[in-house]
Amino acid sequence: MNAFFRIGVCIAICVTASVALAQSTSDSKSNRDAALERVTEGIKFLASDELGGRMPGTPGIEWAAKYIEVAYKKAGLKPLDDGTYRQDFTVKRGRTIDEEQLDLMWTGTDGKPMKLTFEKDFIPQLGRSSFDEEAELVFVGYGISADEHNFDEYKNVDVKDKIVVLIRREPQQDSEDSVFDGKEVSNHAYVATKVRNARNAGAVGIIMVNDGVTAETDEKDVLAQPDEFGATVARIPFFHVKRSAINELLKQAPIVEADGTKLDNLAAIEAAIDKSLEPLSQPLSGTKAKMSAGFQDKEIVTTNVVGVIEGEGPNAHETIVIGGHYDHLGMGGFGSRAGGRREIHNGADDNATGTEAVIELARMFAKRGKAPARRLVFICFSAEEMGLLGAQHYVNEPLFPLKDTVAMVNFDMIGWLREDKLTVFNWNSCAEFDPILQKANEGMNLDLVKPVSGFAGSDHLPFYQKQIPVMFMHTGLTSTYHTPEDDFETLDCAGALKVIEFTEGVIDGIADLKTKPQYVGQQRERRIRLGVSLNSDHEKGVEVTRVSDDSIASKAGLKEGDVIMEVAGKKTEDRRSVNAEVRANAGKKASFKIMRDGKEMTMEIELKN
Repeated sequence: MNAFFRIGVCIAICVTASVALAQSTSDSKSNRDAALERVTEGIKFLASDELGGRMPGTPGIEWAAKYIEVAYKKAGLKPLDDGTYRQDFTVKRGRTIDEEQLDLMWTGTDGKPMKLTFEKDFIPQLGRSSFDEEAELVFVGYGISADEHNFDEYKNVDVKDKIVVLIRREPQQDSEDSVFDGKEVSNHAYVATKVRNARNAGAVGIIMVNDGVTAETDEKDVLAQPDEFGATVARIPFFHVKRSAINELLKQAPIVEADGTKLDNLAAIEAAIDKSLEPLSQPLSGTKAKMSAGFQDKEIVTTNVVGVIEGEGPNAHETIVIGGHYDHLGMGGFGSRAGGRREIHNGADDNATGTEAVIELARMFAKRGKAPARRLVFICFSAEEMGLLGAQHYVNEPLFPLKDTVAMVNFDMIGWLREDKLTVFNWNSCAEFDPILQKANEGMNLDLVKPVSGFAGSDHLPFYQKQIPVMFMHTGLTSTYHTPEDDFETLDCAGALKVIEFTEGVIDGIADLKTKPQYVGQQRERRIRLGVSLNSDHEKGVEVTRVSDDSIASKAGLKEGDVIMEVAGKKTEDRRSVNAEVRANAGKKASFKIMRDGKEMTMEIELKN
């Protein structure tokens, strides 16, 4: 073969290879573009207003479940033994009022009972248990005890074993010159503060009316929904009553000023308190009330959506679970960080992104045409936001034996891939995971953040508690977390797809292991204490009731009366959540969002003993 012939052959080979490479690159780009379009449209649908926030028990989550079923079927995933893709289960979602046990009636000075009508005149707040109280009525103004303003509406009145009548918010609230922080809402205006004051004074029940500024007309005198104030009122019988009903009572038992002037309506009482800033607390002489309510747990049926790709080979009997939850908070309420705003919480990042990750991975593995070495079970869990209930139901009633479940890979919030940083929690729950992660990242060049300790709460937790190795993919908390602003428009869908593509390699690595990966747990969390006593009965967060000397808290400047609202970007709703975030951020500097004297502020606290 002469030189020219050899050169010609080489050129021909190179041209052919270049054409093939170009075609392959074009096909790859085309496939990825199609995948990005699928993922984008899927997330957009799941996070749309039409689904109403995907709360279990609502039409929106049912539409989401049907969308997942159709995607599984179209991809060719095997259904369950009953021919469906559903694992139904029952959960308790809040409480309901038993109207048969509901009653609010008071007796005026004329001895005649005045019966009020549910929803027209009053609405009870959901309590921890049913109640039936009958006691004398005492008016306590706004129910405020403010030593700093020399204004204590409980100081010269006995409310022990009485039902107190109080006004919402605070005096002088429509004046910039108000001692209660001008027109800003002070800590004394919170329902939680009023409830605590009443309980501390020994009251056995609360009847609250709207203030005249908020309810300046009858049309604006709107009663709170039964769950509007959450756990803050659950420990004491609490009825929200229309101003017109209280005004009828005051006609028989008016409030008497020091000079003998009788005030027989709320507007006159509020004006007098505003003017003098002196309490007008006193018994509503000759009156008493009977307040009764019964509550029942409300049960709903929801479903985990499950699709299967069977394995092939000696390890085909073993299972890898790929999961993510598809429920969210609906219209807000408990769990929302949006300060009581009753708006659709679309949960685009949390967790439409994770749901679509499960679906897209199912498509990826199904279209290969070759069975994996282990069974792959794809699960979109419901009721995660209610306490990981869907995942807990699965591990309690597994569809495939847990003893043969070798790993669980979970997705929760993968829509904000910033600087290619992907956090992989629990990567050290078995020895085999770390090399698999490194291999899967070849060519992906993700910046893998691998916490040595700490445990994010999501659907992998029930599996971990059954000593199954788990990994949790997460791109980090954001300012939109659990707010109505967690919308599709805020997301990086291309970044979410990159996480999905990376995890495809991770699942391949687990499936191809010759032997079953062994659970080894993970490093124990460092024990660390903030050094505070906490009270969970505050509607804005968790109140600091005591600060220990020489503690982390005292050194950082936390004070008694501070209300911890967030730690490291996560809302704190009870003592447990504060302590959990302190442990999770042990050894680091964490941001604490607190409220002090009614004003929000942020403190950076170094969590080191």
